[in-house]
Amino acid sequence: MPQHIKLWIQACKELNIAWEVIDEVGNFIRITKNQQYYFFGAITPFNLHVIAKIFEDKGYTYELLKNKINMPKTLAFVAGDWQERNPGYIKEKDIESMLKTIVNNFTLPVIIKRNTGSQGNNVFFCKDKETIQSSLKAIFNVNSKDYDKVALAQQYIEIDREYRAVFLKNQLVLLYEKSKAEAEFIGNLSPLHWEGAKALHITDSKILSKIQKFIEPIVPTLPLNYVGADIALDKQGNYWLIELNGSPIYSSFIKNNNPQIIIEMFKIMLQTLD
Repeated sequence: MPQHIKLWIQACKELNIAWEVIDEVGNFIRITKNQQYYFFGAITPFNLHVIAKIFEDKGYTYELLKNKINMPKTLAFVAGDWQERNPGYIKEKDIESMLKTIVNNFTLPVIIKRNTGSQGNNVFFCKDKETIQSSLKAIFNVNSKDYDKVALAQQYIEIDREYRAVFLKNQLVLLYEKSKAEAEFIGNLSPLHWEGAKALHITDSKILSKIQKFIEPIVPTLPLNYVGADIALDKQGNYWLIELNGSPIYSSFIKNNNPQIIIEMFKIMLQTLD
């Protein structure tokens, strides 16, 4: 049974809320209050389906929010084989033309990453044209488990600190730093995938207030009913919204912090359900 499902169950026990495991491995549960609610893996009932899809699609998230909040400049590119089956999406038809567009629109280095997915898979730091080209090929490789029909080119930010901020009904309820201060890079750019990286629980009221104030301009456009926001602080002291995750998990946080912190948050969330 996944750790986050165990924590949902523990939250139910502490609140005396009925719950039931549906599948054999414990990845699918039903929680019953006045209504029935289903939790499948990291997917929860707190977001409308269309909002969850926006969170999942980094390219659409950028297009929706780029004029509301500070975000790295991002361009999306559709795989050539997918364009052939869907002519309405035709843009750059091949990797060479994508490469030309990227070089013309970004100062190197640049980040190349797949549009959907998480855990830092298929995210590349590219210093030159050759690396950009190989990164696009990796993302568009239909034989890879990390294949995506859309690749993103994203402005590189010199990050000083990176945070995961969890919002419930537009309010910040959990903040932790993805610290790699004493960590070693082992191939995955996502900070918490470095060897020795730590999730540091942030309770400093000044930092919490700054993060809350930073995110508020997007709320009228995209309500944050339940989302984990990846927010970076650059070396000049500017905040950047990197991406949103509508199905956050807390395995890295639990390694370095008391699981009861997450259980208490889940209890608050469960109490918002009818």
